Amino acid sequence: MKTELLNEFYLLQQSMASVNYDEVIEDRVYMPVRKVNKKMTSWISERGRMLMNLDVKLNSSLKYLRKKYLNF
Repeated sequence: MKTELLNEFYLLQQSMASVNYDEVIEDRVYMPVRKVNKKMTSWISERGRMLMNLDVKLNSSLKYLRKKYLNF
């Protein structure tokens, strides 16, 4: 029984030897992760740019209001 299982396992390995595991891993794991990383990076970058623009606008508005209303 044990020998038969070993033979089956060996045959299974031989039949799957033609599969390039690097390509399988690349297609199933690395590519989706890369796509998600790219999407998250671009989203975070866009959000950061938006927040920086908002900060600049707020600071200029506060500066204008201080000059106009807080003259001592």
